Amino acid sequence: MSIFVPEHIQQLLPYTPGTSIKSVQEKHGITDIVKLASNENPLGASPKALHALRNIQAEDLSVYPDGGEFLCSAIANKFHVNKDEVVCYNGSDALMHLIMRCFTVPGDTIVSSEGTFVGYYVATSIANLNRVAVPLTSDYRFDIDGIIQAIDETTRIVYIANANNPTGTHITKSEFEKLLAALPDNVLLIMDEAYYEYTEIITDDYPNSLLHRRPNMITLRTFSKVYGLASLRVGYAIGPKELISVMSKSKLTFDPGTLSQLAAVAAMEDEDFLQETIQLNKRGLKSFQEAFAKQGWKISPSVANFSMIDCGIEDNAIQLTNDLEKRGIIVRRLGGFRLPHCIRISTGTDDTNQRVILTMQELIAHYA
Repeated sequence: MSIFVPEHIQQLLPYTPGTSIKSVQEKHGITDIVKLASNENPLGASPKALHALRNIQAEDLSVYPDGGEFLCSAIANKFHVNKDEVVCYNGSDALMHLIMRCFTVPGDTIVSSEGTFVGYYVATSIANLNRVAVPLTSDYRFDIDGIIQAIDETTRIVYIANANNPTGTHITKSEFEKLLAALPDNVLLIMDEAYYEYTEIITDDYPNSLLHRRPNMITLRTFSKVYGLASLRVGYAIGPKELISVMSKSKLTFDPGTLSQLAAVAAMEDEDFLQETIQLNKRGLKSFQEAFAKQGWKISPSVANFSMIDCGIEDNAIQLTNDLEKRGIIVRRLGGFRLPHCIRISTGTDDTNQRVILTMQELIAHYA
């Protein structure tokens, strides 16, 4: 090919999405299938969000969006921050790419952990950054002391996913405070809190970063998880106005779209759906973690909306994924997350969760 493509872009591997229900139907000839691979809301979307979308006007489609102004105002009101401290975009993934574009140049160093969000690897690879990956602890948690030690004069950003995807583990309040105290003023801290609404209910030792505002910290959150709006691609960042203004002027002008904003604002107002979702997951995660541990699976101490199982070697992870698919349960292998020997199982409805537990009991004899 005669068109120049930078080497770091040529080296990118295409993203492999979670297995679809249709592909499992075709592969195994079965119809009773549940997809527990992508940490989606098993209750679907907020009824209030659906109502908002069913009642759109012609101009909601024909007129250009306002670039997130409407949604930013609603988020600012909800979290008691100033509107100029909020920026909305097409999911927290897009916000992470935007941060890399705004605050780094190729060759800069970013520090995080091994075994973290696949979107982080993609964003940093496209930005051509030097990743410093601190190993996970023996219980699959971020090693905050190790991350602090890894920060040096070349470090531009520190990335923390709290709770972490795919391990489901979190950093504690004391660990967060230790990191803040050690972080140099010229190093940006990204707190990726995609699972915030789930995690803060599950553990009392969860540090809500919005209660610890810093001039060098940006918090990312999303409407894809607890609010059930994954298909609409809408997320937001909250941080100091000096940083948010840079992001706002650098993003695509009209995004996120009007329909995404209407649904997101309606979903934020749907407290009944929010609480139903949170309590369903709390029950599901508790039953998963207790059952899997009792059955003999090696699991991480997750506080998100999924359990991670360490199969020991990649071949076992591949086999377990296939065994579950044959029984109509789609889960996620974690090679793209740099944990090829592990799988991730999202929580579902109460009936689905019981089905998973019984199936895992049936299969443990082959992996013990």
